[in-house]
Amino acid sequence: MSQNQKRELVKSLVLGIRQDIESYSQLKGLLNRQRELMQQRDNQGLNEHNQLQSRLCHSLMEKANDRAQTLQQLGFAGNASGMMALVARLPKASSEQVAKLWNHLLALVIESKQINESNGKLLVAQQEVITQILNRNNEQAIDYGDLR
Repeated sequence: MSQNQKRELVKSLVLGIRQDIESYSQLKGLLNRQRELMQQRDNQGLNEHNQLQSRLCHSLMEKANDRAQTLQQLGFAGNASGMMALVARLPKASSEQVAKLWNHLLALVIESKQINESNGKLLVAQQEVITQILNRNNEQAIDYGDLR
């Protein structure tokens, strides 16, 4: 592979990271909105919202797979350690800039995972409440049946 081809692949990686930063920022907003909809018990709004959020997540997964393939084409592991190895081999000015972008992306990923986990806990808590209510109603029905 020529130096120009390698340079173009690195440029595409950096562009992809920039795009993912924007997408993960959008995802954080969507996750926060998802929580609001869950708290409001807006099932219709939540259904529509989740379709949009799922499309964004699918797009992010595709971009991550593309990034892994590009890293492998450049001779690095197709993961975060491969990205850091690439950054370490870039000229200093580029290395610092790409490292900053990469670390920003990683921070957004972590924040998004935390918000998603929080939303999952809220969903579980709501399901437990519904289950308790339904089971209480079943127990009462059984108790009444025993009295007959």
